[in-house]
Amino acid sequence: MSTGSAFGSGHPGNPVGRFAADHPGMVKFGKAGWAAKGIVYVIAGVLALIVAAEAGGWKDGGTDGATTPGAQEASPQGAIETIAGSGGGVVLLWLLAIGMVLYALWRVITALLPSGDNDAKTWAKKAGYLVSAILYTSLAITAVRLAQNRSSSSDGNSKVSDLTARVMESGGGRVLIGVVGVIVIAVGLYRLGKGVKQDVADELDMSGMSTQRARWTRRLGAIGEVGRGIALGLIGFFLVRAAMTYDANEATGLDGALRRLATDTWGLVVVALVGIGFVAYGIFCLATFTRRRLEAA
Repeated sequence: MSTGSAFGSGHPGNPVGRFAADHPGMVKFGKAGWAAKGIVYVIAGVLALIVAAEAGGWKDGGTDGATTPGAQEASPQGAIETIAGSGGGVVLLWLLAIGMVLYALWRVITALLPSGDNDAKTWAKKAGYLVSAILYTSLAITAVRLAQNRSSSSDGNSKVSDLTARVMESGGGRVLIGVVGVIVIAVGLYRLGKGVKQDVADELDMSGMSTQRARWTRRLGAIGEVGRGIALGLIGFFLVRAAMTYDANEATGLDGALRRLATDTWGLVVVALVGIGFVAYGIFCLATFTRRRLEAA
């Protein structure tokens, strides 16, 4: 793997390098998408920390019935809704929507580019990239709806619960939800492992960085991956519990999972870890978006 090119391997026989060299504009747009992703994660992390703070006894000082950050979902969707209620929210929403569409396109291209290997790990990564593209396209749609003064149809928690209920109504649906939950937990463990090993530079051009900056870049990314891994593990856990109890209400989005955990002292620690991880990951994306390179799975 090359570390000297912002476009992936610069070898003339490498299809990724050729694509990036032929489409430099796409790479630049993709980098802008990473910046948008960073903004969303920072805000989502702050919202998660507010959930932990309020559950721990801190109360927001908002008045006049205004919507406070703590009332928003502690999730990427909640981050978008928080931006909608801020000064200049419409402009920011449109910019973020464009950025997230660009990030989604980056992930689609990454998934479709030919790879040197065709093993199960490679195909799993490609599938993950496509799922990521769908997720951020959905967030972009939410941002556009809010920018047009149209509220989102429902919150992330109810979306997960409603979808789980519909799936479990069909034959084998309960098993499917359980399998999906296990897969989500596995992805969370994979993210957690990347964080523990500080394996966060696979899509970065680290050349020219000072030793200190490279060290802190890896640390930020590692903390972020740990937070993301815990968050995914929580969502997967509640999906598995919904399948085991045959109760769709047990399934929930990230916000619901964090708020349930925040009722216990140990849960507050977990929620705080997710919040810190999200903020760290957002800063990591913002600090490295100019150094992102196109890499095949």
